[in-house]
Amino acid sequence: MITLGALICLFTLASAFDDTFCDKDKVLCHGNFDIDFTVKHILYDVNPPEGFNLRRDVYMRFAIMLAKAKTNYVKNKWRLILPPWDNMYHWKASTQTSKPLPWRHFFDVNALQSFAPVVEFDEYLENTKSDYVKVDHLYVLQNFENPFENGVFEEKYKVVGNCVYNVSNDKIRVKEVICVKFQGKISKLWELIASNPKDTSVMFAHGEIPLHDSYGDGLYWSCRKSMVFSDPLVEAATKYMTDKLKCYMKMCTSYISIHWRRQDFARSRSKDVPSVTGTAKQIDDIVRNTNLDLNEVFIATDADQSELQLLKTELKNMGYMVYYYTPTADEIQRYKDGGIAIIEQIICSHAATFIGTHESTFTYRIQEERELLGFRTYTTFNRFCPDKGECERPSVWKFVE
Repeated sequence: MITLGALICLFTLASAFDDTFCDKDKVLCHGNFDIDFTVKHILYDVNPPEGFNLRRDVYMRFAIMLAKAKTNYVKNKWRLILPPWDNMYHWKASTQTSKPLPWRHFFDVNALQSFAPVVEFDEYLENTKSDYVKVDHLYVLQNFENPFENGVFEEKYKVVGNCVYNVSNDKIRVKEVICVKFQGKISKLWELIASNPKDTSVMFAHGEIPLHDSYGDGLYWSCRKSMVFSDPLVEAATKYMTDKLKCYMKMCTSYISIHWRRQDFARSRSKDVPSVTGTAKQIDDIVRNTNLDLNEVFIATDADQSELQLLKTELKNMGYMVYYYTPTADEIQRYKDGGIAIIEQIICSHAATFIGTHESTFTYRIQEERELLGFRTYTTFNRFCPDKGECERPSVWKFVE
């Protein structure tokens, strides 16, 4: 005779292992109660020309994918191995000879781990006493030729077959490479992982192709909040703000900051950026229109020195004092180009008001930091407009608990 207590126990066990039953709404479907407690690993890379700030967003997609899997006994065995920061396309030649940098150079990895199960690449090798990471399957993600076939964007993938792909990291060894046409949200990658259930490590090339499961929701912001910058970078930015800009608080009132994207961006998007004179005028207009009692401007830019000097002269003639972070040779070697960029972003994030460059990921990351700091919307979501023509308002992504 089966007692009520036994029935409750059986029901509880069934609930705990609900992924052992086939369900059309489940990504994974299994037909037995065999439980594999092996820790498994996911790796990814990103299209080489993509910059530092886009790569931060790609990390968030994978981190959120794994954070959502914590409550699933099949998926929660997977961990994300963080790809080292190799020489970025936009990083200057002075640091091109640097070895790949670990994430702890830029971020507080303990904070990252508080949100998702991640491990540094070099720490994985050390912990496993291995010379390289063995990857069972490398899935090379490719875009469909027509993403809106029949006028509809459909989440789907199609296995093309074996192909050739050059992994830039020489400490990765791949058993089999498979090309896959893919479009859709990143959680759909679980279906590819499930297609080879004996795999203990998989890698996705072109990790920028899968989309966020949801952008701007509470989980997104929890992940973004966990991306705390490393102490040395925060300390360098704080010292600059106190010494140069006389700011001693989290939300500064002594200066306005701008991100002035130039060079290749200005050439390819000339209809979205102002001239030097137009830039100076827009800075002055925002200071006057928002009744800011300040005359100090911090500039984060990739402009060449001649163009920067022209802007500096224009602003000085309007009565402004101009600042920009100029690292010493020692600081460049210590922080590297990515670290210098983060220092500039931190300084921009704490300013009384910020003006950014339209559709620049560098600007997006500053706006996110300001949202986390609690600045008002009108001080954060401002953009430089072209001297003439229409000027699309920037999208506003508010912090959500």
